[in-house]
Amino acid sequence: MKGRANKVKAILDSGKYGDAWDYYPFNSGYFMCLKLKEVGAEELRSHLLHKYGVGTIALGESDLRIAFSCIEESGLEDLYETIYRGVQDLRTT
Repeated sequence: MKGRANKVKAILDSGKYGDAWDYYPFNSGYFMCLKLKEVGAEELRSHLLHKYGVGTIALGESDLRIAFSCIEESGLEDLYETIYRGVQDLRTT
């Protein structure tokens, strides 16, 4: 779990997604939360599920909970890239 958490932090700290979200501090537990900047959490949650088959949990208006514990470390970059694509999809509609 610690390896996955460190990988997620490295992905998020890369700056690639800074225009779409910030993230709350997290440790090597099971979940982490993104603080979305421009799109609603529920709208993104629904979009990710229906278009990409990615399940997340919306918490309030801007927080999206991600269960990184259920994704292999090698798949984490794809997960966050897909979430980012979902944000981009919603920005253009």
